[in-house]
Amino acid sequence: MININSFNEIIKKYNFFLFDQWGVLHNGHKKFNDAERCLIKLRELKKKVILISNSSRPTKFSISNLTKIGFKKSLYDYCITSGQITLNNIQKDIYSKYGDQCYPIKLSSEKIKYFDLKVSKIENADFAMIADIPNNLSIIDFANTLDKLLKHKVPLLCSNPDYLVYDNEKLSMCGGTVAQLYEDMGGVVYRYGKPFKPIYEDIKKIMKIKSNSKVLVIGDSLWHDIAGGNLMKFDSLWIKEGVHKPQLDKENEIRGLIKKYNPKFAINKLKL
Repeated sequence: MININSFNEIIKKYNFFLFDQWGVLHNGHKKFNDAERCLIKLRELKKKVILISNSSRPTKFSISNLTKIGFKKSLYDYCITSGQITLNNIQKDIYSKYGDQCYPIKLSSEKIKYFDLKVSKIENADFAMIADIPNNLSIIDFANTLDKLLKHKVPLLCSNPDYLVYDNEKLSMCGGTVAQLYEDMGGVVYRYGKPFKPIYEDIKKIMKIKSNSKVLVIGDSLWHDIAGGNLMKFDSLWIKEGVHKPQLDKENEIRGLIKKYNPKFAINKLKL
C-alpha cells in the first residue's frame, strides 16, 4: 500500500474514476469541499467520473441528494446505486424464480412503495427483503426472523450490502450485516451493490470500459469499495478517515484488514 498526500499524485494513470459517495464525497448531509475540487480537476482533464453507492434507494434519489448538498450534475458522467441495480434485476432473479410475495424486514413504507412489493407473512413469502435498518437495533434483534426464514427456505434480497455506516461520529449497522449472517447460516442471499459484480458490470457496460487497468476505485470501506475493486481487478485508493476511522487506533485490527484487502493507494482524506 502506497500512502499519498494528494490525489494529484495518481490522476494521470487512469481514465475512469469510481467514487464511493458517503465518507468520500460527503457525510450524507454536507459535501466535502476538498473532494469536490478533485471532481472539478478530473473534469478539466476530461476524465470519466462515476459515482457508485450502496444506497438502497433507486439512483434518482441519490442524484437528488447530490444536487441538494451542492454537487452539480456536470461533475460526473454516471451515477448508480445498489438499490437501482436491485430494481433492475428483481424480476429476473427473484420474481421469475421464486414468486412475488415479499416479507419486508424493517422496510419503510416508502421502500415498499418504490420497489412495488406485494407484502406477505413469512410462512407465505416467496422471498424476504432488507435494506436500511433503524439505528437502535443490533444483530440479535434479527435472530428469530432469520431462523424462521431459514426454516421456510426463503431467499433474502438485500438492497444495501454495507455492513456499517459512519454517521455523526457513530457507527450504525446496515442491512448487509444481517444478510451476511443469513448467508453464514446457510440461507440464500441476493446482493447487487459493492463488492458484488452486478453493479460493476453495469458501469463497465454503460461507460464502455475496455481496460481494467485504466480504472481507479476510490472508497472508504475496505470490505466493500476496495474488495469490489479487487474482484474486478481495478486499482484502488482507500480513504482512511471514513467507516474505518474508529479502527485506525486499533493497530492489530486495522493491520489485518489492510493485509487482507491490500489497497494500492491510501490517503487520509480525498484532496488535491
